[in-house]
Amino acid sequence: MKTSTRWLIVVLAAAVILPGCRRKVDSLVIISPHNKYIQEEFERAFSEYHRSKYGRPVKIEWRDVGGGGSKIFDYLRNVYSRAGESEMKIDIVWGGGEDIYMRMAAEGILRPMKIDDDAKANIPATFGGLEMYDPKGYWCGTAISGFGILYNADRLKRLNVPAPKLWQEMGSGAMFDLVALADPMQSASAAAAYEAIVQSGKDWPDGWGKLLGIMGNASRFYDGASGAADAVITDAPVATCVDFYGFMRAAQHKELVYHSPKGQTIFNPDPIGILKNPPHPELAQRFVDFVLSRQGQALLALPPGQPDGPRKDALMRQPIRKDVYTHYAGKLLPLVISPYEAGNEMAIDAEARKVRYGVLRFLIRAAAIDNADGLKKAKKKLIDSGFAKDLLEQFDALPPNVQSVDGLREVAGKLTDATENERIVTDWQRFFRDKYRRMTQ
Repeated sequence: MKTSTRWLIVVLAAAVILPGCRRKVDSLVIISPHNKYIQEEFERAFSEYHRSKYGRPVKIEWRDVGGGGSKIFDYLRNVYSRAGESEMKIDIVWGGGEDIYMRMAAEGILRPMKIDDDAKANIPATFGGLEMYDPKGYWCGTAISGFGILYNADRLKRLNVPAPKLWQEMGSGAMFDLVALADPMQSASAAAAYEAIVQSGKDWPDGWGKLLGIMGNASRFYDGASGAADAVITDAPVATCVDFYGFMRAAQHKELVYHSPKGQTIFNPDPIGILKNPPHPELAQRFVDFVLSRQGQALLALPPGQPDGPRKDALMRQPIRKDVYTHYAGKLLPLVISPYEAGNEMAIDAEARKVRYGVLRFLIRAAAIDNADGLKKAKKKLIDSGFAKDLLEQFDALPPNVQSVDGLREVAGKLTDATENERIVTDWQRFFRDKYRRMTQ
């Protein structure tokens, strides 16, 4: 073969191969309950940032297990517990309440990550009694989620029912059969909202009575918090709601209003963590750094088209970094209000919350989901009596083993055993069934 011919072949091969090299894309795998708008905007922005800083764009594969934080936790726990399972082939878990991240860290599902000094300088270690990041670096909040009330103003006006502004107003007689709620066994955000309601009481029994009063007004319990929020459009006109669900629906439907009860709101971090044995550890850390940077945080709260904002869709989340609210003052979406403003948050008893986490969902299941018909009849009897003192005391009564925080703590330990769990929940189901029956005889 002539030398000139050989060189021609080499040049042609290079012309084919080199563009492919230039187009090399790094890959990252993230499991998340976040909606497609957050996924698309962060994938685009991170890829552009990564190409600018490291020379290559990034393609993110988003894993979906068909549910929120609780389902993701169950999925990860099941996979990691399999015999011989050495790695998940997933890099990052992003989204869901901090409770599941604490459990994942305790069970060895997460690996420590670096939270850089700039992020720590702008993210408080605690807020309202809750940790905003793990001191050992297993997880860090990326946004702050509050819980409030979503209502259909037009429908309430037609019903001549005033819009609720505080949690207890959702338990009034006027709200009977008008409230959409989510099953806390299926939704971590619903469980967090119910804890906020309990924390707004003067003590545990008072908070439980407030929550049960609201549940007695439920028209239906939905599988997820998103379904309960959607119901406000056409079905029940009021729902408990995580703030960004409320923001998005209020932006899409002019008759809907999201309201955060002043001084009765818990602000939870919405964390991110790197999973054990990630296939792309260095890239995973870079993504975490980007999400926690001021540039990444601005994506959550700026209108589309603004510098540092999303390209197409408003994400309507509350950034966890304090400096975003000052640096972009006057430019943020109108619905995004700093949780750090005085008077917005409710200081909570974090220890009591931690104790209740493993109990409250099962107690709600026994009292309100497995006994939905009985609860509704008992609440109607209570309303018809004008909330007579003796009936109210019966209605609010708790099972003997959970009447105090010490009792909750003891029961929480037992519920981790499957046999004890079934026995305790069955006893609770019987307690509430019999109580409701006595009230309505």
